[in-house]
Order: sequence, then structure tokens, then C-alpha cells
Amino acid sequence: MKKNEKEDSETSRLLGGQNTSRHVQLETDSVPDVVTYGSATDEQTEQVVSDTETPAEEEGFSCRRASKRQILSFICVASLNFSGYCYYSVIAPFFPDEAIKRGASQTVVGLIFGCFAVVNFLGGLVFGKYLTAIGSRFMLTSGVFVGGSCSVLFGLLEYTEGTTFIVFCFAIRSIEALGVAGFQTAGTAILTHAFPNNVATVMGSLEIFTGLGLMAGPPIGGVLYDLGGFKTPFMTMGGLLLCCCVFVTVLIPPQPDEQEGKTDVPLLSFFKIPAFLIACGLAIIVACMLDYIDPVLQPYLIKEFKTSPVRIGLMYLLWAAIYSVLAPAWGRLADKKKWVPIMVPLGMLVTSVGTLILGPSPLLTDYVHILPKTEWVNTVGLAVIAVSVGASLTPIVNIMLWAASDAGMETNFAMYGVVSGVMNAFFAIGDLVGPLGSSALAQRFGFPWTSTAFGGLILFYMLIVVAFYTYNGCLKTRSVPHVIPTEGERERLLA
Repeated sequence: MKKNEKEDSETSRLLGGQNTSRHVQLETDSVPDVVTYGSATDEQTEQVVSDTETPAEEEGFSCRRASKRQILSFICVASLNFSGYCYYSVIAPFFPDEAIKRGASQTVVGLIFGCFAVVNFLGGLVFGKYLTAIGSRFMLTSGVFVGGSCSVLFGLLEYTEGTTFIVFCFAIRSIEALGVAGFQTAGTAILTHAFPNNVATVMGSLEIFTGLGLMAGPPIGGVLYDLGGFKTPFMTMGGLLLCCCVFVTVLIPPQPDEQEGKTDVPLLSFFKIPAFLIACGLAIIVACMLDYIDPVLQPYLIKEFKTSPVRIGLMYLLWAAIYSVLAPAWGRLADKKKWVPIMVPLGMLVTSVGTLILGPSPLLTDYVHILPKTEWVNTVGLAVIAVSVGASLTPIVNIMLWAASDAGMETNFAMYGVVSGVMNAFFAIGDLVGPLGSSALAQRFGFPWTSTAFGGLILFYMLIVVAFYTYNGCLKTRSVPHVIPTEGERERLLA
């Protein structure tokens, strides 16, 4: 014992004061019991996982190697993603015209759609903070039940018109937004906990079902409307969601918050973290890029190129297909922390190029004469956006989790809930700002300049992201890491 103490004293003398603390840390440190989203490298994270996770969960996102809990969680949330986005897009072919026929102005129709995003934003923040208090499984199933019930109630508005129709549209749409915020927040948190080391890969895989829902919704809505009128699409989709509610209630596994109980998480503390704020802004920008074309592209193509509705539908189908296929690949790359500072700015840069091609921008047609003003150029622009936007979308949850963990917050189910709620809330802001902004700009300046403006917006935010990562990297470079001496170094110094 005395010999060991003498060796420790000699090591302290040789290594100096700072190295003494390193030696003590060598004797006391141990592998953490919980996998966190800290600043550890990918290699360190993999080592921690191999010591703590079960063999079924350490291999990553794979149906062949995943555990039963992981498979059931993914199936339930994926089915809700498909059904929810199918319902979201099913009203596109007929509702605006029906609302105008029943006494609503074009502005009121826009507000009916806009109120959904406002309530969804507020609901996401509240549900994220109180996820563990409410219970993730209860929030998931009750949110689906509320959404399905509101869909059925919307179908009954066939028997109303005028002020009554408008008032009930706002009321039902707002309640529906709360339900959607509930099951989106709970679903994202459940999957984040089920796949803690492959979050972006799983979120990217979910986008396959999002794309399928967006592709299937409009044609299903048009067919159902032709067969049975206004109420048939709403009744059908409402029934689908209610069936999903039963399906999810039976299959969704028990979640950790049922054992952990209520965990208080200070929501405002998250917004004091610079990287977290960068991710919130990124969520808004990406949502704007996904939604700004919805109200303005179709009228422009019909007016400028006499494009048929069938061809426009095929263009949107191509967009959704490319995005859905590539999203999992972007997600797998986004799970590597060192790649995120590169792929996010590059993805935003390519997306801004796509927005300039879409139209195309007068900068490219009237000033430098690079592109012709044709329909196929717009198809190429949509494809470029679909290829690149996933690079900015899939890392958002990971960036938020890394930022919170680096700030010293405990990685638990409550934190997953806050991150999930905040992400969905800020996506809702983009879902509102994108269509409203593009509609106002297109009415004043036309679609080509509108698309140019949105390209400039994403380019501007790309510069902010680059500046942040550059500054953050310089801070890490200036800080000298503590190096723990190896056994070989200790023996050499003691020799």
C-alpha cells in the first residue's frame, strides 16, 4: 500500500499540478450508465452503447436486429404518420371551393387553414413540457382519437352554411390541431427513446410514410368527393384515424415515463442554448421550403404554361417520391455528429439553387439568360429541392438533443418530450409563414420573384448556420482538452 502511495506521489511530481488531477480522474472515472447526446465522438458513443445496451438495440435501426419494443413503436408511429398526412392532404382538391360556395371568402379560407398552425404551435410547446405528466401513451392515443373525431364532425358541416359553417370550421380545426400536436409530440418522443443512437435515421425513415400519405391523400380525396360529396372524404378519413387509435392502443409498448412519473423540465432553459435556437430557426426555414409552393405553384403553371392538372399532379408525385426515398439516407448520415455541420449548409445551398430554378427566377432568365422559361425547368427545380431538403430536415432532432445534453441537461424521457414538442411547434410556424408569405408575394410580384425571395431566405439562414458552426469550432479549438495518461505513459514517467 505504501509502495502505491509512493508511486502516486512520484507521478504527481513528474506530471505537475494539472496532470495530478488527470491521474485522479483515471482512478475514479467510470463508464456512464446512460447514453447521452454529449460532445463525445461517434467512436466513444459506440463504446458506451456496447457496454450498456442490449444486443438487440445496439446494432441500430434494422428490422432484423431490432427489439420487439422498437418494432412495435416504429409500426405504430409510422401508421399514424401515413394516416395523419393522408388526412391532412385529402381536402386539397375540394375544400377551398366548397368553403367559398358556403359563404367563406378566400381570406377566410386561408385563415381556417392558418389557425391550425397557430394552435399546433401552442399545443406542441405545452404538450412537450408536460408529456411525462400526461403520459406519452395516453397523449398518443387520445390525440389520434381527437383527430379522427374532428374529421367526422367536419363531414357533418355539409348541412351548414354561412356564419355557422365558418364558426364551426374554426372551432373544429382548432381542436383537431390540439389532437395532432398531441400525437405528433408523443410519437416523436417515443421513437427518440426507442432508437437513441439512430434518431435521424428513424426520422428519415418516417418521412417515407409522410410522403406516401401526402401522395395518396389528394387522389383519394378527389375520388371520395366525386362518389359521395363533401362529407364522404371526412367520414372515411375519420374512420381510418379512429381505427388507427384502436390499433395503436393495443400495440404501443409501455413507455419509461409510466415508471419514472412526472419530471419537471424548465422549457425556457432550452431557449437559452444557442445551438437549440439555431435548430428552431432551421425547423421554421425547412417547413417554409416544404410548404411555400402549395398555394402558388399550381396557378402559375396553369396560367404560364397551360399545364394540365394531371401533369401538375405528376410533378408533385415526383417531388414526394424523391423526397421520401432519399430521406432515410440523409437520416443515416445525420446520425454522425461530425457530418451535420457540413451536410446542413450544403443541403440549404442546394435547396436555394432549386428555388431559383423553380419559376425560374428572373435573375436566371432576364439578367444572365442561363435558363429558358419552360415547364420542364420547373420540374427540375422541384426535383432539386426534393433531393436536398432532407439534408436540412433530418438532423433537427439530433441537433436539439446534442445541444441540450452539451448544456448539462439530463437525457431522459422528459427531455425527449420537450425536444419533440418544440420541433413540431416551430415546424407549425413554418407551415403558417410559408404559404401566407408566398401568397402575399405572388399576388404582388408573381411566382418567379416569390420563389427567388424564398431562395434568398434560405441562403441567408445558411450563412447564419455556417457562422455559428465556424464560431463554435473555433471555441473548441481554443480550449485545450484534458488528456488522461495511459498506463504506458505512467510507467515511462515512473521509470
